[in-house]
Amino acid sequence: MVFLVGGVGLVVLSAPVDTSPDPVGLPTTQPAATTTTQPKATTSRAVAAAPVSGVAVFPGESIQAAVNAHPGGTTFVIKAGVHKRQSVVAKPGNTFVGESGAVMNGENVAEFAFAGNNSDNVTVRGLVIENYATPLQQGTIRGGGGSTGWLVEDNEIRYNGGVGVKSSTGWRVVGNYIHHNSQLGLGGNGSNMVIDGNEIAFNNYKNEVSAGWGAGGSKWVHSTNLVVRNNYSHDNVGPGLWTDGNNLDVVYEGNRVENNAHAGIKHEVSCDAVIRNNTVVGNGFGNSSWIAGAGILVSNSPNVEVYGNVVRNNNDGIGGIQAGRTPTSDIRCEIDLKNFWVHDNTIEMKVGHTGIVTNDGGAVYTSMNNRFDRNTYILPNDGQFYRWGPSGITAAQWKAAGQDPNSTWK
Repeated sequence: MVFLVGGVGLVVLSAPVDTSPDPVGLPTTQPAATTTTQPKATTSRAVAAAPVSGVAVFPGESIQAAVNAHPGGTTFVIKAGVHKRQSVVAKPGNTFVGESGAVMNGENVAEFAFAGNNSDNVTVRGLVIENYATPLQQGTIRGGGGSTGWLVEDNEIRYNGGVGVKSSTGWRVVGNYIHHNSQLGLGGNGSNMVIDGNEIAFNNYKNEVSAGWGAGGSKWVHSTNLVVRNNYSHDNVGPGLWTDGNNLDVVYEGNRVENNAHAGIKHEVSCDAVIRNNTVVGNGFGNSSWIAGAGILVSNSPNVEVYGNVVRNNNDGIGGIQAGRTPTSDIRCEIDLKNFWVHDNTIEMKVGHTGIVTNDGGAVYTSMNNRFDRNTYILPNDGQFYRWGPSGITAAQWKAAGQDPNSTWK
């Protein structure tokens, strides 16, 4: 692929396109969605890097040419100003640090900002990265070629196509402001990824990508030991934080998840997870089917513990789904809602339901060890705020079904 950078033709290697089928058996071509108006972000994060020594790259110069001219492990200081249509394939150990005011602008032409080609342990820090024409399912920052151990830190990543950051094995994505990207703020697959302290906002803001197919704040697939903590995910058109398809041993903790159009935190067709000590408010009002507008939603996933969360005024409370689904050949667990343990949460509801729904038979209620207890519920009246069967039931009926025997109602 050839990009014009500073008036010079530059050949760069594009990270490989992910052509694997969707892990949950959804079509690879996303269906059309209705366009809506989404407000601009009201927050702003100044991106400023501490002084650092390295190879200086000024606006108008080719970052890739500088990388090609130096060995792996070199630090590059991206100088203040606008660096246009730059796409960089890093070498192992490279560090890219932006001075305050350094902007990489793809001008809606360049496909990606940073990619790897077996390039481990790369750092990207302190940059504004905007207006890249990244395809759906691809990342404006992405590894490619098995690149592991990247640190993506303190950047503002905005108004790009596709996915803002698509992480891989050993990546740490820390302290970024990732907003107004066309599909997702964050995504990826691999092992031992840490997603920490990011603000993830207004992604899929044009509502041009179907949120049910794969859009919103984030979506990770085929991960092991993923940790998602201390993030603020809000106002995305889709789920706020989402693991979908063959994720194993996920931890969601300490996140604030607000005003996303679909579920706040969603763990779907995946394996063991812990969802703890999150604050989840005002989500799900763009998805009212079943219990899918839950603040916390677990779908066809065994061995998930949900505790210590504040779940307030979402379209539904905390929900589980057992649906008839066909497992993929590489799934690492039974895709059933088993051992769903919901305890010691505060759940405030004005509409919707907490509980479990199914179209796959009654075993989810009787023999799969799904249970709720020691929760505190804040409800406006004695309405039908629970699901344990085909329709809504009252708190008294919920307790008669054996749920929340030691819980509190206010």
